[in-house]
Amino acid sequence: MNDLKFAFRQLLKQPGFTAVAVPTLALGIGANTAIFSVVNSTLLNPVPGPEPERLMQIAEQNREQQQAGFFNGVGPPVLQALRENQDFFSDLVWADIAIPFSRKTGDFTERVQGSRASSDFFGFWNARPILGRTFAPDEAVPIGKDGMPSADSVIVITYAFWKSHFGGDADVIGKSIELSGRRFAVIGVMPSHFGFPWGGDKFWLPAEEPHVRPDLVEGPNYKVFARLKPGVSEQQVQAMLDVLTQRLLREYPRIETPTKSDWSRYGYGTMFIRKEGWSIRIRPLRDIFVEGQLGMNLQRTLLGLVGALGFVLLIACANVANLILARTENRQQELTIRAALGAGRVRLMRQVLTESVLLAFLGGLAGLVITVWGMMALESFIPYWRPHLKEVRIDAYALGVTLLISLATGLAAGLAPGLRASRVALANAMKQAGTGATVGVGWRRYHGALVVIQVALALILLTGAGLMIENVVRLLHVNPGFDPENLVRVSVPLPWEKYDRKREKTSLLLADLRERFAALPGVKAVGIEKESGFPEKFNVDDGPQSVELHRVGCGVEESDLFRAMRVPLLAGRYFNRDDIGEGTGTAIINETMAQLCWPEEVAVGRKFRAPGAPGAGDQVYEVVGVVGDIRDYSYDQEVFPTFYRPYQELDLQGGPPTFLMRIQTDPRALTQVIRKELKAAEPAMGTPDIHVVKQQLYDSTLARRTYMSSLMVIAAAGLLLSALGVYGVLSYAVTRRTREIGIRTAMGAERRRVLGMVLREGARLIGVGVVAGLVAALCLTRLLGNQLFKLFEVRPNDPVVLAGVLLFLFAVALLACWLPARRAAKIDPMEALRYE
Repeated sequence: MNDLKFAFRQLLKQPGFTAVAVPTLALGIGANTAIFSVVNSTLLNPVPGPEPERLMQIAEQNREQQQAGFFNGVGPPVLQALRENQDFFSDLVWADIAIPFSRKTGDFTERVQGSRASSDFFGFWNARPILGRTFAPDEAVPIGKDGMPSADSVIVITYAFWKSHFGGDADVIGKSIELSGRRFAVIGVMPSHFGFPWGGDKFWLPAEEPHVRPDLVEGPNYKVFARLKPGVSEQQVQAMLDVLTQRLLREYPRIETPTKSDWSRYGYGTMFIRKEGWSIRIRPLRDIFVEGQLGMNLQRTLLGLVGALGFVLLIACANVANLILARTENRQQELTIRAALGAGRVRLMRQVLTESVLLAFLGGLAGLVITVWGMMALESFIPYWRPHLKEVRIDAYALGVTLLISLATGLAAGLAPGLRASRVALANAMKQAGTGATVGVGWRRYHGALVVIQVALALILLTGAGLMIENVVRLLHVNPGFDPENLVRVSVPLPWEKYDRKREKTSLLLADLRERFAALPGVKAVGIEKESGFPEKFNVDDGPQSVELHRVGCGVEESDLFRAMRVPLLAGRYFNRDDIGEGTGTAIINETMAQLCWPEEVAVGRKFRAPGAPGAGDQVYEVVGVVGDIRDYSYDQEVFPTFYRPYQELDLQGGPPTFLMRIQTDPRALTQVIRKELKAAEPAMGTPDIHVVKQQLYDSTLARRTYMSSLMVIAAAGLLLSALGVYGVLSYAVTRRTREIGIRTAMGAERRRVLGMVLREGARLIGVGVVAGLVAALCLTRLLGNQLFKLFEVRPNDPVVLAGVLLFLFAVALLACWLPARRAAKIDPMEALRYE
């Protein structure tokens, strides 16, 4: 306690030192605590409640899904069989996600997405609503063949749905909402951080467990989650599931790849469960939060920021270590007197370490403010549709990590000064007290090594930020394959029950809408697009090898999609009216398909065929045109091999029909007029999605721009701390050598020679740091190159970026050297000789 009291007095006695050291440590500790809190809540420990390692997910998989790592759900037969195995599970819940409901909103019918779930669903996650309650066991209702609840029921809504549809009304409990012809009473509102089993759902409905029905083939649409009983291992459950797999394969018929006739019989989009290599698998629940490309992107983003902020903390530690060491050297006379009065080496070292750790704890305390701000900024990296259960906040675990980081930082920053303080030679120290003697060679090298480390780490940060800046700049200059200027996309959700499988009726409505849109003031061209939704297998020419192709419907002549979007025609021709009709067999393909199917050959005139139903023959398509690749939603979207046919031959399956309109004036001015025309053409029309294409493309870069901005801020902080470190070391060196510089000047040394002497010392340290940092930066960016910079040919060792980073770093570092050198050159010899 005496050491602690003395440390407080020392910090108050030197407010300048404290004012520099505490914010430096606060920046490093606070930023690292913030990123740890986000990583812990989203990746390391994403499941709330006790014993999360016992929580599992169970799903059906075929061989292709196993190879791709795709983990879907189970069908009613598997769910029913799992319920019978209570020896393994203490809890078993399910949810059928992404169920589309319709809701009347003003002039349009809005499509909203929700989940049907078992009554004990929320209790499984230990999740409590912020308003009301969750489901009771007796509130579950049966589900009809159409997938809708067979009776009115209750509903639990998300925080976002509560805000957007009820205005955040605190009295929402008990109010009813109409969905797809049924009324549901609101009984609960979940907190903003709860979004499961998938974050895109707006509400949850209690449903009875689905029954196996011979008249309905139902796919693996039910997400199943289980809590293992104590003492039951994952391997034991998997062995039971293997036995269950063999039993179900004997009991249920085998269904192969679905055809159009299957969809007509069982319903479009049905996922058939009996395929080659079918089995039932189990995995830890934590895997759902880091699975697939989306999870890996979040992992890379957050872990990349962890590394960057770790560098900032190291720079801060080096900076404070230099400050404490300089302060310790100025206290040599005090430490000598302590040693003369009987203080041992451990006692002296403990005093310095106490002051260092206290300084780090004050920095950690101040860093909590940065932690709160940093967590708010980092949450923008988490997409709203990712499954998430826990609130990102500073919990006891995060505070414990902050405590450990502060302790480690204090020990790291104070270790070398503590050793310096403990090595006091009484005779020499008493002789040198007050003489202004220079520091030993070993400690000067230690000072210099810390500067070298700071410069090297700053160079690594600047290189990463520079590469990310170039990545974003190239992304914003990617050619999307069309002219997005003054282009509006209008997605038209037609009433499914009125237009599904009614091609002629759908085509008449779309033609009517095209005429209405074309008559609007300022509209220059209107194109129609209709995606089929799923890739299909085709055989190229007469070869046996099949390829997966995407089919897109497009308008013809006055509704030509390519002319409206100004997509370049690379070869052949556009469609005309003679191409309408399935029997025509003509197709326009994109450049990616041409390169995949006929590399380095002329694609126009070549043929590909779609295997049809048995005995029906194959549909053969002849390529009549090749157009450029289109990236119409985001600059970095993947382009698939695609062929186009007139939209008249496609049903409402897949995505809704879309109109692309080119307008002379501001596209946003016609939004209300477009909505009125849609309502006039079809009163039962769903709520349209209207987007300005150019703005949508720019918004698609938000994640990369945010990541770039974060790296720029981190790199700027690292560079500032490094510059302060260089300045501090050289300034301290000038102070220690004031008498020497005065003697040199008195003996005739010119000011430019004194200036050059200090600059050379700083340049030597900077040069060594640059070389070390350059080697490390090339190694680290090469490891990340394939992940971060692959799409736009940004090389991890890009010479332009490296040259720019080096010039910028040298400019800032030399400025930090020049200020102490300038002060050294202005030292008055007479005052320097009286310095001590």
